[in-house]
Amino acid sequence: MKAHLTLMWQTIHGNGSQGRYRNGEPQASNNQLQTRNLQLERLLKEKEREIDRLRHQLANSEARLQELVGTDVLTGLPNRHIFKEHLIHSLKRALRLGYSLSLMIVDIDHLRDINLKYGHEVGDLVLIEVGKIVKSSVREIDMPARWGGEELVAVLHETDAEGAAVVAERVRRRVSMLEVEDPKTGNLVRVTATVAVSSYPVHGNDPQELLEAANSALVKAKEKGVNKVHIAP
Repeated sequence: MKAHLTLMWQTIHGNGSQGRYRNGEPQASNNQLQTRNLQLERLLKEKEREIDRLRHQLANSEARLQELVGTDVLTGLPNRHIFKEHLIHSLKRALRLGYSLSLMIVDIDHLRDINLKYGHEVGDLVLIEVGKIVKSSVREIDMPARWGGEELVAVLHETDAEGAAVVAERVRRRVSMLEVEDPKTGNLVRVTATVAVSSYPVHGNDPQELLEAANSALVKAKEKGVNKVHIAP
């Protein structure tokens, strides 16, 4: 009898241990899964940060490469960096030889609104076409360039303010006749530009002074309404 009771006790004790083990096993598995999920989430966030960092590096590298190449990818014109170097050397030459030199800024009117209404694809087409107009409106000895955003620029060699105003009016008139087709709808988008000019020696004798004078003229032209030409005072 005693042996039978002992056997029953051992059986119950063993079953109880086995039951506790089995009952605890799912709980342990859930904890492991949760831990693993947290580890995977942290790893995923780290990878996302790494991807963002690499994208940022790639964008900087592309911008630097574009700068080194010296060409604006969209318009095919010289970029801002090359233009600034050209303006510096051209002004030094004008100072040395004693001839006039002018700076022209072409600002495409409402380009941001065009981007919002029709999309950046149409806005890019506008920039490309205006770039072609600026390039074909100046001489081979002059340098048109993409300044950035909605602005294009040009150095006009051996040209005073009055002569630059003639070129600026030519650009403004040709842009005002431009119609760019929306590739999605076929609708024609009308374009205008406001143009400002400054000149050495009247408005300054260093690149920064000419740029500031032309920018001030551009602001004044915009205040009077778009699609204008304005000479720095």
